[in-house]
Amino acid sequence: MTIFPRVNPMNHQTLNRRSLLGTAGVFAGVGLLGGLAGCEQAPHLQSDQEGTREGQSYAHEEYVWVAALANLPLYTQRDHPALHLAGKELGVRVTIAGPNTIDIPALVATIEQTAARKPAGMMVVGFDPSALVAPINRVMQSGVPVVCVDADVPASNRISFIGTDWFDLGRQQAKGMLAGLQGRKGEIAMLGMIELPTMQAAFSGFRSIVEPAGLTPLPPQQDKASQVEAARVMASIIQSHPKLVGAAGFDAESGPGMGQAIKEAGKAGKLVATCVDDQEQHLQLLKEGVLHTCVGQKRELFTYLGVKALFEINHSPIKFSQDDRAAGIYPIPVIYDTGSYTITKENVDLFWK
Repeated sequence: MTIFPRVNPMNHQTLNRRSLLGTAGVFAGVGLLGGLAGCEQAPHLQSDQEGTREGQSYAHEEYVWVAALANLPLYTQRDHPALHLAGKELGVRVTIAGPNTIDIPALVATIEQTAARKPAGMMVVGFDPSALVAPINRVMQSGVPVVCVDADVPASNRISFIGTDWFDLGRQQAKGMLAGLQGRKGEIAMLGMIELPTMQAAFSGFRSIVEPAGLTPLPPQQDKASQVEAARVMASIIQSHPKLVGAAGFDAESGPGMGQAIKEAGKAGKLVATCVDDQEQHLQLLKEGVLHTCVGQKRELFTYLGVKALFEINHSPIKFSQDDRAAGIYPIPVIYDTGSYTITKENVDLFWK
């Protein structure tokens, strides 16, 4: 899993395909424009007479977001509202689907059941990048376009990935860790959903900074995206590692769970703790000095751009061939790197909801 100040909504009354294309270009950066400039033959641009006219209704189109832990507070507070915002702007229906646990067979079943009703497009959070390859490929073969958001399934035939560069996110956490330690050396704990490729990339990014600085990262520990489990694991690490000087959490529930264990052990201000995401719990722990750095993801962009990317696939005036679908060509970037931002005690009030 309100209207967010970081999102810049467009005026739906004046929305047409050309303005949508321009908006997609702003968010996606120079990748789309650069790709167009590098073509030997310019793509055909349909005139307003050839395609959709201003004022046409798309209310019959359904765009579905599918994930495990579908109603995780992080999703309901950040991803879902932006999904609905994009749907309202475009005048399309948006739907949320998926199990409320990390149940991969149920997630696969949801993807297949959703595809059977032929929505206009599907966003899939790639909780298991191996188990989801075949289901995504089947959805694509059925003619329903799929983009991955938040977590990728790169081996599948999905059209695009929209989300964070997790290697860089790990590097940003590591920079916060070094700033907090101020030259101290010792062991660093890492917590997260260790089976996910996104987390594995973040662990690698983290190590790429802390190891050359003379710190010793411990093997990553599983916290099951649960605050209770993160607190239990962190408490055990504190007791068994006297050389521990810091801890880094890589899923949305890691930070609050780690913070609880650090407070109960009387280690606030002694252990430097960094984490991903910036919910109210994270920010409160930051203000209290229990956490040192939070690295936020631009989560609203995952679903906001996801809906718009799928809409572009269906309605873009740009054509590269006589039949782009048959040629396997789509009028959107392959990768949308949505970026991150760093929050510390010095700037936390700017992010307080």
